[in-house]
Amino acid sequence: MNYLNGKYIETPFSEGELYGTGLFETICIYNRKPEYLLNHYKRVYKGCHSLDISFEMPYEEFQEIIFAYALRSKLDDFALRFTLLKRGTGYDLLIGSRKLVYTGKDYRKGFSLKTSPLRKNPTSPLTYIKSTCYSDNLISLKNSRSLGFNESLHLNFKGEVCEGAISNIFFIEDGTVKTPAIECGLLPGIMRAKVIEKLKEKNIPCEEGHYHLSQLIEADEVFITNSLMHIMWVNKLDDKVYLERKNTDEISNFFNKE
Repeated sequence: MNYLNGKYIETPFSEGELYGTGLFETICIYNRKPEYLLNHYKRVYKGCHSLDISFEMPYEEFQEIIFAYALRSKLDDFALRFTLLKRGTGYDLLIGSRKLVYTGKDYRKGFSLKTSPLRKNPTSPLTYIKSTCYSDNLISLKNSRSLGFNESLHLNFKGEVCEGAISNIFFIEDGTVKTPAIECGLLPGIMRAKVIEKLKEKNIPCEEGHYHLSQLIEADEVFITNSLMHIMWVNKLDDKVYLERKNTDEISNFFNKE
């Protein structure tokens, strides 16, 4: 017997409910059509393997569920959240949505970043999947916003740059676009991969590596990415103010034209 919201129930609680064993994807819906859906599906599949969740849903079924939800929505453009919580040998599937929050004013002004005291753990398997154990990120983001910043910047135990609380990070130095390597301890974002792919296609120098905070502070330009914001210019990191954004805008335009 279990107790839930004032009622006694016989249904046992799941591992997902009790321990947060689960994962999610946040998918951008434009004109009721999902962006990069196959990439999200592949990340779900890989993440389920890491968490020992039996996820055998074919891509066609996954696609059908997402499109059906999008068509029933009252919004044309929104953020869709696809969540799987482990239950025994199977899972519970949750889908919800919210409005897109990024505005034209945000893109014109840019975002500010605050270095977080939280350190990413490159040895944890949860670092590399979009786990529902997300409280560290949310607490870090809340703390940064309480100080007047838009986003947090996370380093690892070696002091290497990893990612934001809700984004991946890039910086431009002497014409080369640089981003932390996955093994530093970060979630390999969908938009991160698309930016790297586009830069290679356009023959723009791009590298993944191990970088320290001082390199970001001395960089010409910095920008962050995720599936909802796409590409956001960074105007400030801690006390460092960035004035250049020409290359960031050019990279953004590669996607605006698609």
